[in-house]
Amino acid sequence: MGSLLREKIIDILRSYGGSYVPQSYIHRAVNASKSRVSEILGELEKEGLISRRSIGRSRVIYVYPGISEREPKERMRKIRIGIVFSSEYLFLPSFLKQIKAKGYEAEIIIFREGLKATKALAEGAVDAAISPLPGQLYLYPMYRTYSIVLNGLSGGFKVLSLGEPGPLYSSLISTMDFIRNAILSRKELEAEGTSYYRSPEEILKLKSRKGFVVTWHPIYIELERRGAKPVLDSSNLEIRFCCTLALSNALGKRTKLKLSKSYLRALRDFERDPGKGIEHYSSLTGIDASILKSATSDYRIVDPLDLSSIDEIVESFAPRIPEGNIYREAVDREALELLQ
Repeated sequence: MGSLLREKIIDILRSYGGSYVPQSYIHRAVNASKSRVSEILGELEKEGLISRRSIGRSRVIYVYPGISEREPKERMRKIRIGIVFSSEYLFLPSFLKQIKAKGYEAEIIIFREGLKATKALAEGAVDAAISPLPGQLYLYPMYRTYSIVLNGLSGGFKVLSLGEPGPLYSSLISTMDFIRNAILSRKELEAEGTSYYRSPEEILKLKSRKGFVVTWHPIYIELERRGAKPVLDSSNLEIRFCCTLALSNALGKRTKLKLSKSYLRALRDFERDPGKGIEHYSSLTGIDASILKSATSDYRIVDPLDLSSIDEIVESFAPRIPEGNIYREAVDREALELLQ
């Protein structure tokens, strides 16, 4: 039995020569105990076929190219897609319809924080994530278990004054954080430092009426209803990106390309008819359809992003270690060619 499991694991790993994959994916693919799978992977590591490293409580496998260059079998017909609680993904119903036509069943998992959605992707808890580009870039050097489809929507944010002077509130390592950095760098506001919130609920529970908040639709709708005053938005700040699609390496190149094409078509569908699919999206997220209708004019497809866009984010936002070029590796080059 042990030798059969070992051969099954090796057969899966042959599909990922030269790539990083979450160890959790191997556990799920072979339907065996984590301890036994980990034991076999430890043997393969000693044999020099793979290497592993721990990131917190998760593990990432690097499969050396010599094991094989074979394209993986399409084992995964159910795709778990992580999104952030937001009005931004109005194209999602079209995306789901297209991937269903290709034979994939999708499960949508909603996160209250963008970085958690990306971390779930990096560690194999979801197979795809539509989440803030800065967070995808930030986590990539640690994991390298996914690639980014460099397109999405932009806009859909506001900076609001709560009343009296105070800190600038933002979500952590996100597009909002990038905007926060730009505001403070350009001295657009006289904020008293930065304070981070971890979820929409946390910012809505603020009792203090001091400072500013940078947040997204529909959160700013509720803050405005409570008396917060808009001071800046996407018309004042030239931010060309927000959330982008990232795909796990465990999906394999063929599946990733199919999903990339479906995603790009869904964005074009949104461009042609922003209001299509609102009721469906409302049922997925719990955001009232009447509120979502106001988002159709807030979001727009970004001008095609390219590798220089990555450099722009890295130079102004990302850590200086590691060296900046590593973030360019995160971009799905085949998907990028589709945009040219």
